[in-house]
Amino acid sequence: MNNNKGFTMVELIVTLAVFSIVMTISIPSFSAWLPRSRIKTSVRHIYNDMNLAKSRAVKDNTVAVIIFNISNDTYTIFLDTSKNWALDAGETIISTGGLEDDVDIYLSTFPSNTYGFNNRGMPETPLTGPYEVYLTNPSGLFMGVRVNIVGNITIINSTDGGSTWS
Repeated sequence: MNNNKGFTMVELIVTLAVFSIVMTISIPSFSAWLPRSRIKTSVRHIYNDMNLAKSRAVKDNTVAVIIFNISNDTYTIFLDTSKNWALDAGETIISTGGLEDDVDIYLSTFPSNTYGFNNRGMPETPLTGPYEVYLTNPSGLFMGVRVNIVGNITIINSTDGGSTWS
C-alpha cells in the first residue's frame, strides 16, 4: 500500500502549462472588454439617473434639474423648488454621478450643460433640440445620452469617431 499523497512533478507542470495557455488567451480579451464595459456603465448611469429625475419631477410636482460639470466629468440632479436652475440650500439632491475610470464627457449640447424636467415629465428646457451629452474613452469608443423635444431619453452610439450618432 502506497501512502504517498500529493502531486507528481509531471502533474504540476502540466497543470501550470494549461493555466498559462488559458491566461494567454483570456487576458487580451479582458483588456479589450474593460474599456467598452466602463463606457457602457457610465452612459447607463446617466440614462438611469435622467429617468429618475423625470419621474421625481412628476412625483414631487416640481422641476428636476441635471447639471453636467464637463471639466470634472460629474453631474448633479436635484429638485429645483426655487425654479432658478441652480442648486440652492435646502433643495433635494436626487443623485450625483461620476464616470468610470478613463471615461470622459467630451461635449454637451444641453444649454449651459443643464437640463430640466417639469412636473409632467416634459422638458423644462426650451423645446428645441434634441439635446445630447457625449462620452468617450482612450480606446476611441463613443456613446451618449439624447433627450428629444418631448423628453424621451435614449442611449446613442457613434461608430465613426463621434461624427454621426444613432
